Amino acid sequence: MATAGGGEEATIQRILRITDIADEPLRFIAPIGGYEKMPLVSLEKAVEPLVSILPAVQSHAYVAKQMCDSPADGLT
Repeated sequence: MATAGGGEEATIQRILRITDIADEPLRFIAPIGGYEKMPLVSLEKAVEPLVSILPAVQSHAYVAKQMCDSPADGLT
């Protein structure tokens, strides 16, 4: 029987996402540095350098902004 939210396959994927922690690398991965020195810019401006490697990134940024236009939690 299908459930709201994608059915049995979606449920399996959610469970696998939670339980695949054992497959994570045990080595230390350093955090990304230097970003705190960069100026704050709009999402559209921030994704411009990515267009050559991710052609649809501008569309994704637009959709993301549309989806966050009126967030339920009221955060901006």
